[in-house]
Amino acid sequence: MNENQMTSDNKTQSNDRASLLKKLGAYAFAAYDWNLYLDTHPDDKDAIAMFHKMSDRATELRDEFQARFGPLTAAASQDMERWNWIDSPWPWEHM
Repeated sequence: MNENQMTSDNKTQSNDRASLLKKLGAYAFAAYDWNLYLDTHPDDKDAIAMFHKMSDRATELRDEFQARFGPLTAAASQDMERWNWIDSPWPWEHM
């Protein structure tokens, strides 16, 4: 594999990572927003359903992200042999 292909592959992976993280952020934000709404409207069944829908999707996306790109938080680092939290690129390494 030549240098241009490696650079292209790295950019593709970086774009995939950024896209998935953005989608995860949107669903996590939506779940939190429904959570806040439900604090003042605890009997709204439609809102409860939307909260669970957004929360479940955020969990799915978080799991996908961590499977592909490593843990999002130190607490998500499950490797008992190596502290893999430090293996993922830091946010400023994606600039």
